[in-house]
Amino acid sequence: NAANLLDSSDSLLAEAREICKQSGLSVDSSILDASYQSQFLPKSPFQPSVYGNSDRQSLKKNKANNDIGSGNDSGNGVPKSDVKDDKDEKEQLLKAYPPILSTTGGHSNIDHIIQYTGDYRSDTIAEYKRKLKRRMRSLQPEQRGTDRWDLPRIAGSRRRRIHREIDLPWAPPEPPPSGYVIFISHMTTKIRHDRPNVAHDQIQVVKEISKVWKSGMSDDDRNYYNDFYRETREEYEKQHAEYRATGKYKPSKVFERLHGDGPWVRIAYHEKNSLEREISEYDSVKFPPRPPEMEKPAWEKRIEEAREKESERRKVREERAKMKRESVWKELEEAHKAKVKRLAEIT
Repeated sequence: NAANLLDSSDSLLAEAREICKQSGLSVDSSILDASYQSQFLPKSPFQPSVYGNSDRQSLKKNKANNDIGSGNDSGNGVPKSDVKDDKDEKEQLLKAYPPILSTTGGHSNIDHIIQYTGDYRSDTIAEYKRKLKRRMRSLQPEQRGTDRWDLPRIAGSRRRRIHREIDLPWAPPEPPPSGYVIFISHMTTKIRHDRPNVAHDQIQVVKEISKVWKSGMSDDDRNYYNDFYRETREEYEKQHAEYRATGKYKPSKVFERLHGDGPWVRIAYHEKNSLEREISEYDSVKFPPRPPEMEKPAWEKRIEEAREKESERRKVREERAKMKRESVWKELEEAHKAKVKRLAEIT
């Protein structure tokens, strides 16, 4: 049956090519697009059509015998009804394709029609692909591919996702989102400058800086950075509005970034605090990534993490065993006291 279906599909494809050639179409691969399959055609080579092959052949044979017996033949030994049936069948097959031939020239320009084969897995994958294509078409150009990051991937460095026009080279630079982040950038610059030969762990550094922010600073110092953030944000909003309206903006006369891409500081020297004055005197605020000899291999890190977890579990097990021994010893002492008391009562 599979071989017969493949032969019939080949013959139908050949007929479709002839029709395309007569219609002046240059491409015939999409004329039998799965989105526009007719119900008279098999949906797959191994799935029968609406009419089974054996039933169709038997019907044609019986009708041909009846036509020949009654004298209704075309003169070539082929019954007239058989010729008419083939013609009607071709017309029915072609009824599925006029919209394509008349509007898109054989190409499907819509994706909201898909063919369900009955196989849950293949239908789910087809639907998922269609949604992904729509999602990619709806994305902005700067959100696609490698252009959505401001820098290529470099070991030991940080990069940022690109968001529309705010990250253009000629757009006004956006300040940090809070005074706490500004303080972290200042402290991180100082720590990395003071310890050039020490492996830098930003997570641990931020934890220590957070402790200083919470309990190691006065309210005046903390308010200084909060005011710093508020003033930079107000000025940035004005610059951004001017940039959106005219394509240009006036540079700030109050704030700047050290060496173009460093932490934010005030321009006037008398308005800076002691930390800003110190980091402003550095020759550079761009520090190279940690040396390779300071970086441990991945397998060694995994072994150390496994050992730490195992030591923690061992401590928990020892603590539980100790508590259990103490409870058992306490029960034995109570039992011994009760036994001594009973013996004293007997005697």
